[in-house]
Amino acid sequence: MNQNSSSYSLLVKRIGWVLLGYSFCRILYLIFNLSFFQSVSGSELLMAFFYGLRYDITAIVISNTPVILLHLLPEKIFFLKPIKQLTKFVFISINSFMFLLNTIDFGLFRFTAKRATADVFKILSFGNDFQNTVPKMIVDFWYVLLILFLILYLLVRLYPQKGQLLVFKKINIQSTYLGKFLLLVTFVGLFLIGFRGGTQFKPLTIISASKYGSSNLSPLILNTPFTFLKTFGKSELKAVHFMSETEENKLSPVIHSPLGTVAFRPMNVVLIILESFGKEYSGLLNNNIGYTPFLDSLMMQSYYCTDAFANGKRSIEGIPAITSGLPALTNEPIITSSYGGNSMTSIANLLDQKAYQTYFFHGGTNGTMGFDNFSKAVGYKNYFGRTEYNNDNDFDGTWGIYDEPFLHRTVDELSKSTQPFFATIFTISSHHPYSIPEQYKKIFKDGSLPIHKSIRYADYALSKFFSYASKQKWYRNTLFVITADHTALSEKQFYMNRQGLYSIPLIFFSPIDSIKYKQTKTTQQIDILPSILSYLNYDKPYFAFGQSVFNDSVQGFAINYLNDTYQLIQDNKALIYDGNNSNELIQFKDESSTHSSIKPDSVSMEKKMKAFIQQYNSSLINNKMIIR
Repeated sequence: MNQNSSSYSLLVKRIGWVLLGYSFCRILYLIFNLSFFQSVSGSELLMAFFYGLRYDITAIVISNTPVILLHLLPEKIFFLKPIKQLTKFVFISINSFMFLLNTIDFGLFRFTAKRATADVFKILSFGNDFQNTVPKMIVDFWYVLLILFLILYLLVRLYPQKGQLLVFKKINIQSTYLGKFLLLVTFVGLFLIGFRGGTQFKPLTIISASKYGSSNLSPLILNTPFTFLKTFGKSELKAVHFMSETEENKLSPVIHSPLGTVAFRPMNVVLIILESFGKEYSGLLNNNIGYTPFLDSLMMQSYYCTDAFANGKRSIEGIPAITSGLPALTNEPIITSSYGGNSMTSIANLLDQKAYQTYFFHGGTNGTMGFDNFSKAVGYKNYFGRTEYNNDNDFDGTWGIYDEPFLHRTVDELSKSTQPFFATIFTISSHHPYSIPEQYKKIFKDGSLPIHKSIRYADYALSKFFSYASKQKWYRNTLFVITADHTALSEKQFYMNRQGLYSIPLIFFSPIDSIKYKQTKTTQQIDILPSILSYLNYDKPYFAFGQSVFNDSVQGFAINYLNDTYQLIQDNKALIYDGNNSNELIQFKDESSTHSSIKPDSVSMEKKMKAFIQQYNSSLINNKMIIR
């Protein structure tokens, strides 16, 4: 045995070295995403770093279990050269990957507003998305890669290889068999406590972070290795029973039946999903200049919602919410989860029953996010992407075809179709890396954020689409619905908090119907499906989680899920719920928010939330999302 070292001393030193690295990563994470935590006080920051140590220790112990077990070997075996080399290899390999996870969120957090979970690599590598996303992210966040290399260099260079801790020297506890046994029992006990995250009844979880501060502070308390490990292989929902089925259906109805005998009107429907178009970019919705002059002018002629929210933070979550009314209430998106093969209601398959032609237009490379397969699965008969466009002169170099030429081509394709038709159009030019055609780079001004110029271009492309479409025979017999898949970069503090980061536009426009109206009640993406069907006087019963925005007899709400906690938004209030208890009630208005203790008026919100969760989990688990 090495007389200057002990396996236990080396274990403490090595774990301590990694723990120091985790704290360093938390400091960098805060610096890179400081704008998201501007409203956090200094004392709250200190608290986040203090409680964050608990999550760091847990993540380190769980991930380093093989390393710890090697250190618990008898010292005569542990200090054999092959075992020492194996220990170092395992230690460096495991912790290199964990530090990679930690650095991912230096840049990724600004897009997702949450710590990355186990689905991050699955989503990045879905279809052609790895080659589209990762190289551009590396170019834009090259400094993060340098930081990672520096951390990995120090991890190897400063790997503790010898040195006895002072406490072991003084008490000489390893000099007897009893001492060795007691030391082994102590370290095994500490290992079990560290693995569970404490001595509490249940192991430490992601939602536990909400107990130590506001929901906006949770990402800083957590670390990405912890959220990755806690979600790895855990995409399955659990059935819950908060109330009777009768009460559940009353509070969260999902079966929609025709309300009257008004005849179905077979109008065309064009659903336009604008990439990353947060509410913040609209001048009309923010009382400022904004970056969307055409969209603002269109809203003035439309039925538009001032308090609309997305049900997810990624495109792969937004598309199912908009087209099939499925909010993202799990860590893994529906498309890539085990529920992706469920039978689902969608606007496409419901209108297919009315002899509609159905189209999904997406300028991206075929296979992006699996939208081609998803659209087919939910009933779209025709998919039109970069392959079908068949002209890479208009390729943006990353994702697909620039918005202006692709939208123009979309009009041509729709003009070839028989009527009625339902078309979903998903734009791409306002997606990172925010590329626009060369001829427009000097025309559209930069804004305070990198996305602003591409938002200006995308808004211009939308104006050209409507100008061209208005000359077509099908135009006047068409309902246009315009929304966003999710939000993106923000400059205002409100749009970085738990509520504002879901705020999007939602517009219903008809060239012939007088439906000009400013709807101020809370609405959400999953309301789009029942709203379209309500507008068309759909005369068959169907399944949907949302409700029509045109129905003023029901109270509007929005639901979303972040960091393992649910949020229900209603009437400028947001209730944060962890699956067991309501932790926080947030009141917000006019780009400000106040956090308060749970009030009596939150009881009905919690009951509504529980009914929705019970209905949602049951429907997905039992594959009951259509009327058979």
